[in-house]
Order: sequence, then structure tokens, then C-alpha cells
Amino acid sequence: MDIENESLPTGERASAEQQAEPTAPVPPQTSNAPVVGQPITPVPRIQRITRFLEGFRPTPGSNVTRIFGLSDCVIAVAFTLFIVNIRLPPESLNESQLQNFIIHNMLSGEIPFYLATYLVVASSWISHYRIIAYLKRSSSLFIILNVLFLASIVFLPVPVAFFYRYGNQAGSLLVFACTQLVTSVTLLLMWGVARFDHLLDPEIPPEYRRYTTARLFVIPIGTLFAIGVAFYNVWLAEVIFLFFYVLGWFLRGIFYRRHQRGDYLEGTVRMCSITDNMTAVAITFLITTITGVLLSNKQQSFSTALNAVLAELPVYGFSLLIVGFFWLSHHRIFMAIRRHNITLIWLNFAFLLCIEFQPIFNNLHATYPTSRTATILYASEQAATGLMLLVIWWYAAKGHRLIDETMERFEIMFFAFRALLVPIIFILSIAIILFRNDLALYFWLLVIILEVADLLYRRVRLRSHEEYRLPAEADV
Repeated sequence: MDIENESLPTGERASAEQQAEPTAPVPPQTSNAPVVGQPITPVPRIQRITRFLEGFRPTPGSNVTRIFGLSDCVIAVAFTLFIVNIRLPPESLNESQLQNFIIHNMLSGEIPFYLATYLVVASSWISHYRIIAYLKRSSSLFIILNVLFLASIVFLPVPVAFFYRYGNQAGSLLVFACTQLVTSVTLLLMWGVARFDHLLDPEIPPEYRRYTTARLFVIPIGTLFAIGVAFYNVWLAEVIFLFFYVLGWFLRGIFYRRHQRGDYLEGTVRMCSITDNMTAVAITFLITTITGVLLSNKQQSFSTALNAVLAELPVYGFSLLIVGFFWLSHHRIFMAIRRHNITLIWLNFAFLLCIEFQPIFNNLHATYPTSRTATILYASEQAATGLMLLVIWWYAAKGHRLIDETMERFEIMFFAFRALLVPIIFILSIAIILFRNDLALYFWLLVIILEVADLLYRRVRLRSHEEYRLPAEADV
């Protein structure tokens, strides 16, 4: 089936709540039966095949939606693979040895590499998003290029693993840069195909087309330059590589300072898509805490391994609930957000960075449940995640920048207060950990109690609202 000429609306130009456009009226059907006495003309074979294929055409909008849906799922898995490949400290270390391992191996070595990779892939996602946001229809060539783009993203954990294992060597940088060169060139080709095959919205301003072309040209040129310099100096090559990414962000700033109206786009569909996928994958990888226990107890009896798994269930279950609560808060906040800009996208990626760290700090806390250092890091991770939600809401709600203009001040403050409760609990728990580490988990249970109380409050409020509305409707 050929899908090149199918007109498809973009998934980002309208908000999530926007209704589909009404369909055109269906003309009255006429009978296909031949008139008596009229000779029957056979239907050509080409027409029969065309009618058969017409039944398999996708519904309007499904093509572009499936492109970015698949892309977000693959990129989310790649993001999480970066973080789970970070080496955790072995068991049976004392407190000082654990601190030395975290400082010298994780905080000074592998996590900085992860942060750099996270920024690079997030920038690639934004470039991909900017292309898809104005895509009106697709073609087979565009889809093939998108698959090649995803293949380069999927392969990226391999060069990152080289960095983790062999350190900052020229070979590691060359493998990473070559993979990223494929990613950036593929994005440029996707943009070229979208432009020359007229797949984009014809109402896109010409200056936006020129800016996007220049920005997509900058990254592969800088990557090629960095590959050449890597043979002489690895550190200089890495600086050049990151500099060209910063240059791309600088070009974006120049464009949107000159075109303020282009900085805002309606809806948050694509942002919610990447958030849902990354949160889902992070939740799934929380189970590695239990599977790791089984692998480390291969030589033990079944009862011993089962007891070890049961001992890990409280930490796993609590972390699962916490990440679920964070997603629920994110869902509530973005229900009130009506539009977005590039700053909100980066703030959302900062929140997702905290979500991606959940499997690491959960595993660390499960391995060393009595360690004060591991418990403080776990509480700090949860507090940072909750504070990022608060920052997102503050930025979106300030001056009704990105939210509904009719939203009242009381509602805005209630959202902020609700987002502040969870990080406050974890921040206060750090003081408790310094004196009684074993009491921290009981204090964290306040988060679950607050969530249950909030759920009951919402149900009571909704029921009272319905009871108030029904008599009013009866009077009418």
C-alpha cells in the first residue's frame, strides 16, 4: 500500500483535549445493480485492485501519530539503558568504602558521561520533535529514514558502555561520535525529504525553514570536526563536539528572539508521549533489584533465594508507588497546561532525568538498606524529582504563561502546594536519617497517606459537586 499522498494532521498543533474535526456528509448511496436491458461492462482489474487497497488505508492522523509513538518508545528504552549500565558498588562494603566507590566511580566517572549523553539524545529528540510537529503527511522514504534514526539511537548505549569500561579514550569517543554522526545526518535527511516532498505544513514561515536547516547542518559538521580532532586530543574533541550542540541552541535563541510568537506551540501531546514512555521503562527496570538478588543467589537453595526476594519487596513496592505518584502529579499538572515552548521541554527533560535515576538509587538503597549514605542519596533523589515538578508548574503558571487564562489563583496555589508536599517529606527525612536511619522508611509512609487522603478528598468533593448539581438541574 502506498501512503505517500495521505494527508495527515500533526499531533502537536492542537491540544490533547481538542476534538476531531467533523467529517463531511456522506452522499446518498446509489445502487450498483445494472439497469434492465443495459449491457454489463466488466470492471477493469486495476480498478478492482485499487478498491481492495482502499480498504487498508490508515485513518487520518494515524500515520504521523504512530511515527512519533514508536520513536518515543525506542528513545525511552535507550535513555534507560544508559543509566542501568552504570556499575553499582559490590556488596559487603563498609560505609567509608561505599562512599569512596560512589564518589570516585559513579559521581566522578560514569554519571558525568551519562549526563552528557542524556543532553545529546535529548537534543536529538527535540530536533526530531521539531520535524514531526509540522509534518502533515509521510512517505515511505521518510519512514525508512526514521527507522535508521532510531537504529542509531538504539546503538548509542554501546559506545556509552565503552566510556564506562575503558574511560575517556580516543577509541570510545570515535565510536560515540560516529554513531551520533549517523543520528544527525539522518535527521538532516528527514528534514530534506519533508521539505522537498512537500510533507510539511505549507503555512510554516520561510524563516523557520531556513533556521531549522541551518541548525540541522551545524551538528553533523561539528561532529565531523570533532572526529578529526579526536586523533590528536580527546578532551579538545569533546569540547568541540559539545560546542556545536551549544551553537545549535544559540541559533534557536536568536530565531525565537526575533519571532516571539513562534516560540509557543499549542498542546502537549508529544511531551506527554515521551514522559509516559520514559516513566514506563523506568518503572519496569525497577524490577532489576529483585532479579539481581536472584542472580547473586544462584548457588543457594530455593527457600534462601525466596527469603532474599521477599526482603527486597518493601523497597521495590515503595519505589514503584513513589514513581507512580510522581507520574500522577505530572499528569494532573499537564492537564492544566495548554501550550508549551522549548524551556518547558527542557524542564520536563530535567524531571525525566530524575525519573531515569530511580532504578540506580533504588538498587543502591536495596543493596545497602542500613547505609546512611545510600539512604540519604535515595531521599535526595525523591526530593529532587518532586521539586522539578514544582519548578515545571511554577514556570507554566507564572503570569498564566502556558496554562488556561481562566484558571484562578487559588487553583494555581493549590497545585503548587500539592506538588511541594512530597519533596518536603523527603527533605525532612534527611534530618531523621542523620540520627535514626531505620526510622526513615516509616516517615516516608506519609507520602502514601497523603496520596490516599488526597484521593478520598477528591472523591468526596466530586460527589458533593454532583449532588449539588442534580437538584439544580431538577429545578430547571
